[in-house]
Amino acid sequence: MSDVTIIGGGIVGLCTALALQDDGLSVELVDRGLAAAGASYGNCGLLAVGEVVPISKPGVIPKIPKWLLDPQSPLFVRPKQMITQLPWLLRFLWSGRRNRVLEIAEAMAPLTRRAGDDYRALFAQAGISDNLVPAENIMAFNSKADYEADRFAWDLRRRHGFNHSFLTREELRSLEPALAGPVSCGVLLEGWLQFSDPGLVQQRLARFLVSRGGKLRRGSVQRIETAGNKAVAICLAGGARIPVRRLAICAGAWSGRLVSDLGIKVPIAALQGYHHHVPEPGVKLNRAVLYPNGGFVLTPMESGLRIGGTIEVAGHDPRPNFGRADIIARKAVDILPGLDITGGQQWMGPRPFMPDTLPVIDRAPNHGNVVLAFGHGQVGMTLSATTGKIVSDLVAGRPSGLDLSPYRSTRF
Repeated sequence: MSDVTIIGGGIVGLCTALALQDDGLSVELVDRGLAAAGASYGNCGLLAVGEVVPISKPGVIPKIPKWLLDPQSPLFVRPKQMITQLPWLLRFLWSGRRNRVLEIAEAMAPLTRRAGDDYRALFAQAGISDNLVPAENIMAFNSKADYEADRFAWDLRRRHGFNHSFLTREELRSLEPALAGPVSCGVLLEGWLQFSDPGLVQQRLARFLVSRGGKLRRGSVQRIETAGNKAVAICLAGGARIPVRRLAICAGAWSGRLVSDLGIKVPIAALQGYHHHVPEPGVKLNRAVLYPNGGFVLTPMESGLRIGGTIEVAGHDPRPNFGRADIIARKAVDILPGLDITGGQQWMGPRPFMPDTLPVIDRAPNHGNVVLAFGHGQVGMTLSATTGKIVSDLVAGRPSGLDLSPYRSTRF
């Protein structure tokens, strides 16, 4: 029996397992698919260290009701999910109040501020530092009015030490000559980092985990078995039962169902993200370009150009709606004339969102040997190394140096 069993083989689970190994603990990671094939696999590969502002915020809230019903909008609800997801959506909107957004940013900033250093240390240890590169990325806008409309968020980022520089049309084109169409200005995002390839990074971390004695087990966890105030085993589809000493739940969008076995109710939603990956784009970008007008990100990678983004509220329906990927691919052509999107590979993955977009990083309230780490939304890749270190602190009973109360599982 391993010292700690981790449910979830995505980037959060991997980083958690590696941090626990640093404390000399033996670990077993259990995942329903292959390790490193979760929501982070199709990520755009950006460490968004300045993203402290939630999606639901002043200025955006009035747009959301229209977005929810428009299949081409950045945020869309599948019609069959509208009633089921209504409680989550109402909480999501309520979290966008000005005062609540200030609190959320205050809670998110200490995590994102550490993200770069925590990843650099982890990658150096794993011998994969070449997979992490500095990146001054661009957020592009159709007009200066679009930028000014989000002034509250830009000021809030700057308040927490995340700086940016406004770019005129000429300055933008000097950095990225391929950008054209409706794009007329932008901002240069300072201090971000980028993975060369998110899937490759996770594979290399998984190999590093195994090289240090970690175990990977494929299996779908159906139930957590408890006795008194402890988890004692996890039960897999097919009947296998794995006894546990300590348990870390890092199962992303599926965590809500699992923690219900512990008497915990969390309002977590699976919001689908899509990408369209083009191996031969025919145009060159020097850095990633975020385009909020279209709800997507363009990331140049070693394997081509990844067009990723959009948010689709689809519950746990595994059936992809690749029309969403087609939409962002076509919109990308509007700002990158000459982009060849033929032959692209499409992907869908469920991103685990809490209504306030803050993760859950907490001890289980009534089960002393269980730690929770999930609900990172669109910054799961960004916060995973930091989350892993915090989980290792919780398991060891060490102070983390952070106020963890904003991430408690019982905050709703």
